[in-house]
Parts: sequence; structure tokens; C-alpha cells
Amino acid sequence: MIRDRGNIKWRGLMLPEHVVKLIEWHEQDQLTKKPEFDEWELEAIQMEVELAYKRQSEAIVTVWKNGSESPYIGKITALDQRLNTISIEGPFGDDRIPATDIIKVECRD
Repeated sequence: MIRDRGNIKWRGLMLPEHVVKLIEWHEQDQLTKKPEFDEWELEAIQMEVELAYKRQSEAIVTVWKNGSESPYIGKITALDQRLNTISIEGPFGDDRIPATDIIKVECRD
């Protein structure tokens, strides 16, 4: 009976530097580029943010951070035009999000 151990047997044959580079390469492969929006898409995002703020409804705000998308779920409590940020009150407390990092907003009504 053949007992193949898969990747475990190959780890012993690789140099530690090679393993580190393979891990870095795999992490870079998971990264995504920040989407570029035109004026219409930016206006649609702004309208959705304002609508969620005025209704005080729960919203899902998707933010692009360091090459990946991360969602925030909660009520938009403040729009700060001076700092160009929004505040979201979620289950884990308040979060301040830069408006330039927002890529999608959905109201949950």
C-alpha cells in the first residue's frame, strides 16, 4: 500500500527561503487592484451613502484595504465632509472609514 503524504514530503526538500517566497507569491496572488470609478459610479455611491444615512437603515459598506475588500455592516451615523470620512456604528463599535476607500454601498431594508 502506497502512503503518499502530498505536500508534506516536498517541504523537506525545499530551502526555507524558497518556502518564504512561495508564501509571499501566494499572498500576492490573492490581492486585487482598487477599482477605478467614473463620475456616474462615484455619484451612485454617494447617493447610496446619503440615502442610508437619512433613513438610518443598516447598510453594508464594502471598503478596499491593502489589496482586498472588507465589508462593514451597520448604521451610518455621521458624514464628515471636512475629513472626508463616514462613521459606521456596527456590532463591534464605531468605525471611521475614508470616503475614498469605499467601493460599494448597499442598504438593507
